[in-house]
Amino acid sequence: MAIPRDLRLKKNKDFQIVRKEGVRRVYPFFITQLKSESDRACPSKPSLGVVAARRVGNAVIRNRGKRIIRNLFLKHIDLLPAGSQLVVVLRVGFDKETSARLEKDFVNACNWFNNNRK
Repeated sequence: MAIPRDLRLKKNKDFQIVRKEGVRRVYPFFITQLKSESDRACPSKPSLGVVAARRVGNAVIRNRGKRIIRNLFLKHIDLLPAGSQLVVVLRVGFDKETSARLEKDFVNACNWFNNNRK
């Protein structure tokens, strides 16, 4: 299932703004950065951008990782603040971890962002 166009971060400028101004949480297999709705004119739903560098693995592994993160985002979109922008950077070794652990860390990140908004 694809993410609707209005829920995606596509432009490099958008990624850079979130990475520069957003709040960062580091987990063993990914890094999350969130820019909340108070910083921008907010649409009703959060948006997502996923970064998978070549060092993470070959194209198959990188695409699998992006697909996993997109599915977690769609499954838990209601945990993120409305209108926020989320960037997830995959780290080396994420493919060795279980889906349950990745989901647990993603949910923890979403809850942390929700509870610690400015």
